[in-house]
Amino acid sequence: MRSLVSSHLGNFLALYEKRNMHTAAQKKAISQPALSKSLRVLEQELGTDLFIRTPHGLEPTDAGAALYGYARSIDQEARIASLDIARLAQGFEGGLRIGIGPALAASWFSSVLVNFGRAFPSIEVTVETGISSHLVDNLTRNLLDVVVTARPGKALPERFVSVPLFTSDMVVVCRREHPLRHGRRISIESLSRFSRIGFLEDREFDEHAEATLGRRAGAMRPIVQTASMSIMLGLLTETDCYAIVSELIVPKAEREGLIVLPLNRALWPIDVDLMCKASFIGSRPVRSIREGVLACSAASMERRRVPMRHLEKS
Repeated sequence: MRSLVSSHLGNFLALYEKRNMHTAAQKKAISQPALSKSLRVLEQELGTDLFIRTPHGLEPTDAGAALYGYARSIDQEARIASLDIARLAQGFEGGLRIGIGPALAASWFSSVLVNFGRAFPSIEVTVETGISSHLVDNLTRNLLDVVVTARPGKALPERFVSVPLFTSDMVVVCRREHPLRHGRRISIESLSRFSRIGFLEDREFDEHAEATLGRRAGAMRPIVQTASMSIMLGLLTETDCYAIVSELIVPKAEREGLIVLPLNRALWPIDVDLMCKASFIGSRPVRSIREGVLACSAASMERRRVPMRHLEKS
């Protein structure tokens, strides 16, 4: 079926859309005899007629109509592949578009970008932050090249890949003067007496909360939703609200005067993945982002273990 990925396929699409041999030949900038020959080659290979000639022009047969749907998909995929390969060959000359979750944005991802800039000084980088579903949607719409965020609940489209990086636990943060601060092991029921600050349209949070807490998750619906980490932390320092966030945020939260509340049960872990087109995963820039995230996450986990070892010795 080599003709389906050759110029014959493009000629067929022109004929189907124009329904006229002369007009289609003009569109493809070839002669009518050449276009007719191209159609015959395709029909012979498929073993069926694709058009019927009528006084009003060409009318597709059932086989022609069926082929059109496949042909459009093949043509679009071929165009996307061509653009992707061109970007790779040019070393992402147009820039690398990265999407990251708010927890990474508030933690050590800037170090990843610093090291990336040293390794690839000619590549311009743009960074977008947002919740996972928004970032993954922009990735599949070709608005982002690489996304590092919580693993989505549903599988990515076929031409995309998701590579596991690390796991982050969810914790509860609030101000130091919070009424619950003296509790040894705080229950989920105790939290339900206070209001939660959450991220805007965070469907993944709702799904994890319902899966982990069941009906008790209903008491955690946010009183305020925001896309801004700064606004979230600012509200927490001024009110008795709380937030359930990735442990990646804890260092920044502590610098803002917030604390982590000890719970009588663990919440849920979040798996963080790197996602991109399959054609990009082996490229040096994307490998650099992946390796940088792995190194920084490992260093961050080691720093968290040090205080624990001191506590055990004492």
